[in-house]
Amino acid sequence: MRLIFATEYPRQALPGEAMAALAELVKDASGSDLTVESHYESNQALFAAGAPALGGTVFGASLLQHAKEFELAAIPRGEKGHTSEHDVKRFQRIFDDCLHREGFRLLATVPMPPTGVWSSREIDSATSLVGLRIRAYDALSREVFSSFGCAATNLPFSRLRAALEAGEFDAVLSSGDGAAGDLLASHFGHYLPIAYSTPLCFLIVQDMSFRALSMRAQRTLKWAGREVQFRYWTRQSDREERNLRAIQDRGIRVGRLPGDVMELLEKKMELVRRRLIAEHALADVLVPIT
Repeated sequence: MRLIFATEYPRQALPGEAMAALAELVKDASGSDLTVESHYESNQALFAAGAPALGGTVFGASLLQHAKEFELAAIPRGEKGHTSEHDVKRFQRIFDDCLHREGFRLLATVPMPPTGVWSSREIDSATSLVGLRIRAYDALSREVFSSFGCAATNLPFSRLRAALEAGEFDAVLSSGDGAAGDLLASHFGHYLPIAYSTPLCFLIVQDMSFRALSMRAQRTLKWAGREVQFRYWTRQSDREERNLRAIQDRGIRVGRLPGDVMELLEKKMELVRRRLIAEHALADVLVPIT
């Protein structure tokens, strides 16, 4: 049995890398009768009727049109970052339920490296944020940066290259992980670590296609998903360090916000997040991580 998986991200970016890891685990599983064929930088819409791709990796916030809960597809990072998948397990069920209503099964929830601001000029104060045309990636980040006077616009990764070439942004909110960093480094010379939250991406498969698999193939795919999730959460801190070194190796100047501005940014993020939680009546599950 062959499953076609697709993602809008490059093979060298974390979502593509996680999808490749899943395919390799399935391939190497003893006695598996399943093959996962992976397509990267794909424009295949997984949720479109008749889509050839039966699964893949999607950025959590990009699913907002399918369920309002995906406004919260990022979790507060906290002072110590994330050291285990327990940080995500307590609310993973919510996203699993949302995907199930759309006909998909959640195989793994994978953390992106904490985000930062790539910019054409140095950002060293709250004042330097005013008027900045910045690409955001979800409703939460758009509202937070708009509150500082930025012209913040949500834009999916697949459309980012064209927008940058057209000169639409002065800054981009992104971790710049993997190949994404190469793109951003070709347009910007400054990077400001923010790290107030960890965006999530999801490895998913069509539920109907999953049910059509043999029991052995189903077990293999579920096991591979659990293994991918475990690997990426336990190695999150190492990936953060490697990502920052890669940014510096590209010759990008890494800045730092004054402590009072960073604290204000974090407080604003938590206020917006709490409001969204209250609006969605999810306070019993999505509690702040300390």
